[in-house]
Amino acid sequence: MAELARITALDGVIRPGRSGRPDGAPGVRLSSLDSEGLVALAPRRGRRADLDARLRASLGLGLPETGRAVVGADGAAVLWGGLGQSLVLLPADGLRAASRLDAAIGDAGAVAPLAGARTLITVGGTDAIEALSRLLPIDLDAQAFPPGSVAHTLAGHIGVLVWRREEDVVLGCYRSFGAELWHACVTAGRTFGAVA
Repeated sequence: MAELARITALDGVIRPGRSGRPDGAPGVRLSSLDSEGLVALAPRRGRRADLDARLRASLGLGLPETGRAVVGADGAAVLWGGLGQSLVLLPADGLRAASRLDAAIGDAGAVAPLAGARTLITVGGTDAIEALSRLLPIDLDAQAFPPGSVAHTLAGHIGVLVWRREEDVVLGCYRSFGAELWHACVTAGRTFGAVA
């Protein structure tokens, strides 16, 4: 049986190299974050505490507070996904993430695999926050949006999830908007010298 090739929304879109300001160190670094292990999670009615306990037993991570993310030592993360939802990223599990999570939580919640359905872009560098402030209508200053913060907003007309990590910011969107979001990030970073 032939295997299908896995193609992300950014295959053929990312062109390694520098864009914008040609001199000095690049101020913005862009890369794609593999979303293969991304899973949507929601508790069954009245079972949030049970779901939280089962997640802690399985992943060592519980459900996050509103607007926050919790991250494990192995790169696993549980992000606030909106009202009554969480997004779980299990990079080490890849396409097996949904089945692993489903087995761990049992009847306490509902799991939906999002592998390939979302595009995740990492924006880092000394000028990343300044560049993103040109793209996002939220305050990304460390005082207002410290590491571990998660928000849902717009980048132009694209609905995005914004996750502030220690060293960078992750933007997530529906796959169909992935290429457009990538180009918007490159454009926002050109003043500072953007490198992919």
